[in-house]
Parts: sequence; C-alpha cells; structure tokens
Amino acid sequence: MDILIKAAKSWVNISKSIYIVTYGKSRILYTVKLVFENLDFYHLAGFQYLTDLSLPAVPQSKMIDAILNAQISGEYIKHSKKYSSMVEPRLLALVDLEYSLDNDFKMFKYNPTVYPFYTSMRTPEYLIKGKTLDNSLFFFTIKVEECYNGMSIFIKGDKDFSINHRSLSILKKEKVSLDTQSVTILYDKLATQKRHLPG
Repeated sequence: MDILIKAAKSWVNISKSIYIVTYGKSRILYTVKLVFENLDFYHLAGFQYLTDLSLPAVPQSKMIDAILNAQISGEYIKHSKKYSSMVEPRLLALVDLEYSLDNDFKMFKYNPTVYPFYTSMRTPEYLIKGKTLDNSLFFFTIKVEECYNGMSIFIKGDKDFSINHRSLSILKKEKVSLDTQSVTILYDKLATQKRHLPG
C-alpha cells in the first residue's frame, strides 16, 4: 500500500481514540491526555517540508481527506528533495504510532536545552519513545488547552533523542474509544499497588 495512504489511514484509526497516561512524581499523580486531530497530521507527516512540490489547495485540516481521495500520492511526494530525510521517517512512524502506544513505551519530560526545536515557537512538554515492529519511534507532544497533541514524530535514526531527558514513572495507561466511550486498560500499576497495601 502507498505509504502516504497507509499513514493517513493509520491516523484516521488512531483519531477515534484518546490515550490517558498517568505518571507519578514526588507522590503526586499527573495525567496526560493524548488526542489526535486531523489538523496535526499535516505537520506530523512533514508536509511543511514539501515546498518544492505543488500540493492540493486545501486547508491543512483537510489534507488527510485529499490523500484518501487520491488528490496526492506517496509516489508524487517522493520527488521532493527533502522526502527521504524529512518526510519518510515521519510517515513510517505515523503508521506504527497506534501500535507503539498500545504496547510498552517510555515517556520523558522534555528538556528544551538538550534538543531545542529551532523551527517552532513552541516547545514540546513530553517525549514518548515507543517500539515499532522493527525499530523505535519518537513522538513529541505539546499542550493544547487541557490535552496534548502531537508536535513531531519520526522513526529512530542514529540519534537517541530520549537521552538526557528525565524519565517518568508511568503508572497507568488507558485507551478510550471516542465512538463508544469504552475504556481499555493497557497498563495499571496503580491497581497492583492497591492490592499490596496493608489492610
């Protein structure tokens, strides 16, 4: 399947859910709600780097629809000079993002002094390092109102971007279906701790 279409379909699937991650620090619980909006796909997929191509004249939030309606293809964007370095690693990560979040991953408090984002006026708050089927990915999140949206994503290359960021102790992971509001508990160390409390 065309990698661009595959990434778009993967994003449509993951956008039907939110993830709630609870971590502890100094005996205080913190909650991070991860959401996936169509507007974010444009930037995460690296379309901002395709300046040497003619893209469909649609709002950024509608680019995912343009892909699924065959207005632009993965073969076409491969003609961009920046495709291999700036776009393909993002598309590969987007395809495996849901798999990574459904399984074991590590979360870090992002330290902007380690790896500053020179191309953005805003700084990520959290960095997630997750496993793919044959590699790892990095997913950077930023706070938008009360939730956290994706800011950047890519497959791991030579550099491990999690080094020198503070690792967080994940205590619970939940996946909530936006269609049915059903909750899937992916990990729950809090329940284990409660069972071992003296009664």
